[in-house]
Amino acid sequence: MTAGRAQTAAAAIVPPELLGSIPRDVRLTGGGIALVAVAIAFALAGPVAAIVISIVNARIDATRELRDREGVAIDAEVTGVTVRRGEHPRRVVTYRYERDGRRYTGRATFREKDRRELTRDTPIRIEYLPSKPGESWIAGDRPAGIPLWVSPLIALPLLVSAAAIGWSVRRQWILLSEGRAAQAHVVAVKKVLRDHGRGFRVSYEFRTLSGGKQTSRCDVGKPAPPIGALIPIVYHRDQPAWNARYPLTLVRPRRLESATKTRRHEKN
Repeated sequence: MTAGRAQTAAAAIVPPELLGSIPRDVRLTGGGIALVAVAIAFALAGPVAAIVISIVNARIDATRELRDREGVAIDAEVTGVTVRRGEHPRRVVTYRYERDGRRYTGRATFREKDRRELTRDTPIRIEYLPSKPGESWIAGDRPAGIPLWVSPLIALPLLVSAAAIGWSVRRQWILLSEGRAAQAHVVAVKKVLRDHGRGFRVSYEFRTLSGGKQTSRCDVGKPAPPIGALIPIVYHRDQPAWNARYPLTLVRPRRLESATKTRRHEKN
């Protein structure tokens, strides 16, 4: 076979939607749209989490100030003690107190390390708000705010995840829009265990337009292409090591969508 015929045969098995001019008109696949939606949700969730934490802390500060300003201490009587089972068991103490001839009931949770001896009918010192006599707490207890380090601990991973997802989508977009199409020879196939089951790791090699040889690999499901088979790939013109098997998972040529609609119309 002559060189011209060989080139024609190779081009004939390149997907036709990759043979047009560059840059190609590209759009997201369903999976790409879903992933972008996840990235947007992560990007929004980070600042929202920080705002919610700041609001919660502001309310806790206001409650603490109100208790310090208006709290009144009195004696109450323990009416029951129960234990919450689990990795870190805690005691839940129910108590009763009177104010202005009315009887009120309160409840407090004691941490595992709190060793105070509390049994039924023993006295306990509590505080309450005269403006809200039914609102009480153990004397000396103050509501703890959320530590400042929690906000970045929650927000930063979400923002980093959003950026990583965005870059993966952008990377495929650039590769398909501006990359060159080529046929790669499968040189090795290996079974691998993935999160969602068994698959195959396919090693392949191809020649760039300049004649250089590039080796890469990808993970595929069943069935795996046999050794020696030709598979379509796209590679970056300036960085051939940046390549991917076609079709890509997150983006596709718009021309492919148009061709699919045309075939459906012709069948109908």
